[in-house]
Amino acid sequence: MADNKQIAGKIALVSGAGSGIGLALVKELGKRGATVIGTDLKQDRLDSMLLELKNSGVKAFAYRVDHSNRAEVETLAQKVQKEVGVVDILCCNAGVGHGGKIDSVTLEQWKWVIDINLWGAIYLIHLFLPSMVERKQGQIMITASGAGLCPLGFMAPYSMTKAAMVSLVTVMRMDLAIHNINVSALCPGIIKTNVMQDGKLRGEQNTSGAIEFYETKGLDPAMVARMAVNGLIKNKAIIYAPWDQVAIPYLLYRLSPDLVIGIGRMLSKKGANLLGPYFKD
Repeated sequence: MADNKQIAGKIALVSGAGSGIGLALVKELGKRGATVIGTDLKQDRLDSMLLELKNSGVKAFAYRVDHSNRAEVETLAQKVQKEVGVVDILCCNAGVGHGGKIDSVTLEQWKWVIDINLWGAIYLIHLFLPSMVERKQGQIMITASGAGLCPLGFMAPYSMTKAAMVSLVTVMRMDLAIHNINVSALCPGIIKTNVMQDGKLRGEQNTSGAIEFYETKGLDPAMVARMAVNGLIKNKAIIYAPWDQVAIPYLLYRLSPDLVIGIGRMLSKKGANLLGPYFKD
């Protein structure tokens, strides 16, 4: 059982907290005694989140933020400092999904995924890390993906940004050890979230197929949140959620990249990737 002393009484900020893993994270952190701050792009999701948390006795705050917008994240940092306090636990969770063959991806879609998945995390780290360095303490968790450990066909922008986040965590663990700041990468597998509803996939058939696949095969976000917080407390570099979906493909990819790429090439000819056959022309 994880020791919740690292969580209780702390201030935790979770981006993308209106649904899915983010919502599950604020619930789990709040249950373990943290004051939670949730952000999201959609106000109705924030309102629902805030009501649910307050009804369960959790001290919670909500802010509508477009995390791809630097000015809005800067405003968030100012408001949090003034209205809540100094953040002890930073969860860079906001992200979007994307699927389609790489020759069909537009520059606008590339920018959309990179701005939210990667720059969204960078802005938060840039603004909230200095106070952690100053106090010589803090915990940061970045939500990457199993696709960031083992690349998936038809998901180039998504896999690329998630791999970058895993690499970012690795460097941060090196650089920030001297400041007693722990950094973890949460790498979920197939989770029952809104990532496909809110994402962009080529074609209605692809979108509906992906939504159904995640809804029927996906793991409960609450289970992921428990794994995530326990992993954060234990200062794990990579939190596999769940282990079999994420760690096994990752180990196979580390053992033989050529084998995984070869399998991916064969699957792509059938309009599939390692997750399922729902990317059709």
